[in-house]
Amino acid sequence: MNWVTVAQGVNLFDLEATVEDLELPKGARMKVIMDLKMPIGWAFDMAGAEFLFQPFVPDGMELVDVYGEGSQGFVEMEADPAWLLVALAFIKAHWLAITIAGVSLALIISFITVAVKAPAILQIPTWLIVGAAIGIVGLTYMQERRLGGGYE
Repeated sequence: MNWVTVAQGVNLFDLEATVEDLELPKGARMKVIMDLKMPIGWAFDMAGAEFLFQPFVPDGMELVDVYGEGSQGFVEMEADPAWLLVALAFIKAHWLAITIAGVSLALIISFITVAVKAPAILQIPTWLIVGAAIGIVGLTYMQERRLGGGYE
């Protein structure tokens, strides 16, 4: 499975979903990637970083890890299960309250991305799924017509 971007924005206020609402099955991973204006990703590695984020984890999600690399901070969660748009709304509403070293996240984030370790269905283009469904219905209809349409 690959990571698929499901929401992104310039900041927490502008975080917008890039996919329709979907239910994340039990065990599905979600990663919030915060591009920071300064190379302070190390702050996400500090002892207690998980405790700062734990109260702000949406219902149906479990905090797995908080870490940083260079100018990025990462928060990984696991679904148990959860609805994507509900989780995103919760994040937008509550993560503004998190502070790291006395600086609000809203002031240090230059871009935010939310990615999901996608179930197979997310990796198939929508047009292919719709086309396959239409094809199956068409084949069923043609088979029905060929057999005379009746069940005797």
